[in-house]
Amino acid sequence: MNIRAHRTVTAVTLAAALVAGTLAAPAAAATTATITLTGSSATVSGSNVTVSGSAVTITAPGAYQVSGTLTSGYLKVDTATTGTVEIILSGASITSSTTSSLQVANASAVTITLASGTSNSLTDASTYANADEPDSTLFSTADLTIGGTGSLTVRGNHQDGIVSKDDLIIQSGTITVTAVDDAIRGKDSLTINGGTITATSTGGDGLKSNETEAGKGIITITGGTISVSAADDGIHGENTLNISGGTITVPKSYEALEAMQMTISGGTTTAVATDDAVNAVEEGLNEFATSSKAFVKITGGTLLVDGGTDGFDSNGALTFAGGTVVAAGSATRGGGEGAIDANGALTFTGGVVVGAGVTSMAVFSTVPNTGQGWVAPRFSTTYASGTIVHVVSGSTVLLSFKATKSFKEVVYSSSKITNGQTYDVYTGGSVSGTSTGGIYASGSISGATKVLTGVTAGQYSGGMGWM
Repeated sequence: MNIRAHRTVTAVTLAAALVAGTLAAPAAAATTATITLTGSSATVSGSNVTVSGSAVTITAPGAYQVSGTLTSGYLKVDTATTGTVEIILSGASITSSTTSSLQVANASAVTITLASGTSNSLTDASTYANADEPDSTLFSTADLTIGGTGSLTVRGNHQDGIVSKDDLIIQSGTITVTAVDDAIRGKDSLTINGGTITATSTGGDGLKSNETEAGKGIITITGGTISVSAADDGIHGENTLNISGGTITVPKSYEALEAMQMTISGGTTTAVATDDAVNAVEEGLNEFATSSKAFVKITGGTLLVDGGTDGFDSNGALTFAGGTVVAAGSATRGGGEGAIDANGALTFTGGVVVGAGVTSMAVFSTVPNTGQGWVAPRFSTTYASGTIVHVVSGSTVLLSFKATKSFKEVVYSSSKITNGQTYDVYTGGSVSGTSTGGIYASGSISGATKVLTGVTAGQYSGGMGWM
């Protein structure tokens, strides 16, 4: 059982670190002990460390520098004294043949600092002697913070890669995790403020916070360069997912971003999924029912999503209030699937939104008739990937979009569109300038074909209609 006393003091200290930025370099801490791994065992210079064969245990708060190689053992933190344990990995490689390679059994809080210029690695066993806990290569029962400017490679052969049963914060560092189940999991919460993170799950989720209790199960991303490939969800917050910064790429997933409540206010996110790319779901609720709790809200940033079923799917409300969004829905599955799918209220109030697929808006509720204008042309034929579409007012080109998948419908919302007015739609012509998910800075209808005339903004006749 981990020590919970003085957690407020720890949180205050941590908050100060977050304001200050990246964690301090290892030299800033007075080292309690230096641990040198020697293959099958270790030597220690300092206090509060015990060595029993290939088992190395830290028994009190303090700063511990670890280097060398442990070929068949583990490093453990087990202290009944309140205070933070800092583990400075400085060229350390730990492999366990029986359990987790770095485990926190008992502590107030633990910080892992990746020393500048060093490469570090952790590898666990495929089968653990204890079937319950620990259950990951780097496992903590206490709050866990990872920072520094070095690198860490984690291989999860048993289940997960990195786990904290409390709060997990990644401040900085180059962190690569590959796991047979979840790659990185903070049960109560997972916060990423920086670093370069590559997370690969071959059988579970990439980034995850799975506590169901209210106020927990939260993922917060404020910065960093993050790449996630997963067999299941790319990024899964049981209750909440907040993205306000960073560069996030999910090249492979079943569902890329999933939470009951999701807010994206910044950063650049590119996500690909075989099912829904962005999914807000209330667990236990029928998928056709409308949730009063679930929502997706986009207020800023750039979000480029590609779903094998829906680009966006919300059991509840879906709001586009800012930023730039490009959503590709299914190119083959019609009916209830679309680039944008909402059981609750669908709202456009700001930003630029382009969606394309066999269906552009598969809404259950009434389509929006207030807020920012939108137009949703539906074509008589399916156009191939790479087709250029222009939305035109008179002779002014308002949108030039080059589709990444085949489509039959497009939806476009921006401050350039006024509900109730009519627009013409062309295919062909040319595009030029910078592309954001297929939206080009400029385009020309010279040589293009006018395929739709007088499409009224704010009206929609495609999709599966509304109930």
